[in-house]
Amino acid sequence: MSKLTLSIDNQELIEWAKSFAKANNTSVSSLVEKYLLSLKKFNERELILSDKIKSPKDTGLRPSVK
Repeated sequence: MSKLTLSIDNQELIEWAKSFAKANNTSVSSLVEKYLLSLKKFNERELILSDKIKSPKDTGLRPSVK
């Protein structure tokens, strides 16, 4: 396990994080790790668009207008 030191200026946020972690039977470190993993996963995912979305016909027209 590697160590990472975080600096947080907001004391109220620090106390909230500790309280939240305790209430959820986990640690602040675990909360931060899970949050960072979710950011990483979100950042790495690819947005897959259908062909209709990639090149729509009649751009700007409503579906009922032909």
